[in-house]
Amino acid sequence: MSKYLVILLPLILTACDAKDNNNATQAQQDLVRHSLANMVKVKGGTFKMGDFGPLINDKRPISLGDDDKFLHDVTLSDFSISKYKVTWQDFDVYAREHDIDRPELPYSYRNDVKKLQASNMPAALNWQQAKNYCNWLGGLVNKNIDLPTEAQWEYAARNGGKYVLYATDDGKFEAGRNIASTEQRNKMTHAMFNYPVGKFPPTPLGLYDMAGNGVDWIQDWYSNDYYRHSPKENPVGPKDGTEKVIRGYDSGGEEYSNQTVFRQSEAPGLGKRKWVLPFYNARCVINH
Repeated sequence: MSKYLVILLPLILTACDAKDNNNATQAQQDLVRHSLANMVKVKGGTFKMGDFGPLINDKRPISLGDDDKFLHDVTLSDFSISKYKVTWQDFDVYAREHDIDRPELPYSYRNDVKKLQASNMPAALNWQQAKNYCNWLGGLVNKNIDLPTEAQWEYAARNGGKYVLYATDDGKFEAGRNIASTEQRNKMTHAMFNYPVGKFPPTPLGLYDMAGNGVDWIQDWYSNDYYRHSPKENPVGPKDGTEKVIRGYDSGGEEYSNQTVFRQSEAPGLGKRKWVLPFYNARCVINH
């Protein structure tokens, strides 16, 4: 080997490492910039959490669930919640930083990997991956960033605790206008459920895809009777459990599963061999 090459090789490698580090730093800076810019401030307050059907119109329940029927007062402090779900582009910055592989894609998307890598589709994550991402983002900016609590998610979906049935622009479920129809979804993704974020009108608070585009992982453990025991001030769910709460659009695709009060749950691990529709996503909050 040439003595000149021996001398130059370490310099070349150092320069490459520096370039890679600069690229990583720039990607993180860009991520932080757009993540903070997309946070919506939510003024805290007190609201009736749960199936509010008995309080309006014909006084009948609106949800088919049996775990949301105990209406209870909840008071929340101010917080901020992301306009958008965490996308593959967002998560890839985190994955490169930690030298980890992107989660295995659901089978129906495997032929669209390149398209997904450059897309703003919601990242399909298990609960721990979703939480780790939000916590990591918080560490970058020295803020308390985490997954939303169940109360925070419902309060935001209901535009500050109002009697809002669907987390859409007008509180109505209108496939094709404010939620993707099956035809629109297939055109966007060649699959049945998730599609790029921000394609349909936001809620009055400015939040996208709170209904109709996968489900959001929630910080809380799930308990069927938690509403009967929930503290009034900033509830964070049971101390332990076997499943985590998820909120939003479920695999059935029915209108009732898009309701702002409808509760669901899933095992937090959600292993690679258990990918089923819909896909499980992250949306972060800043706790002030």
